[in-house]
Amino acid sequence: MDSETDGQAPVAVADPAFSPDDDAATLLAKAYQGEVLGEILFGGMAARADDAAQRAKLEVLARLERRTKDAMVPALQRHGVSTEPDPASVHAAQSLVEATATMTWSDIWASTEAITAQFVALYERIGEVDPAEGDIVTLLVAHERALGDFARKELAGEAQGSLAAVEALPHLQGEVVR
Repeated sequence: MDSETDGQAPVAVADPAFSPDDDAATLLAKAYQGEVLGEILFGGMAARADDAAQRAKLEVLARLERRTKDAMVPALQRHGVSTEPDPASVHAAQSLVEATATMTWSDIWASTEAITAQFVALYERIGEVDPAEGDIVTLLVAHERALGDFARKELAGEAQGSLAAVEALPHLQGEVVR
């Protein structure tokens, strides 16, 4: 991800998520590293959050990314892809944690729609390249859409129910602790 500014707080902008020539292993690796980044980003933001309600939400989002990342492991193994965090993903996440420290809550979520759209496209491409990975594609798309739903609700001032789509995800059942 890159950071762009126009005199305002930096906004995270996703690089192109994939090339049309990427094979399933490459796509899965990119998807997995996105989950690595998300877990570190949301966890780091939670650790810095002064507002208890925001911190709790960020902790749920970090858990979402971790559980999604963990759910990907069998698909990665089938394709011979490493489950080690890429140092570039870790560094990018840490940089984004720093960048978000000066942003408002609304500014943080304002860029989410474009980013989640790119990741949904990446996940759907995995299914096109390897239809046998349909189950993980379904999980990945659902998790990304739930994250987008959360961001839209936060931006609309619907803080009370903003985590509903995230909490409803099957791979989080029994895992969400407020």
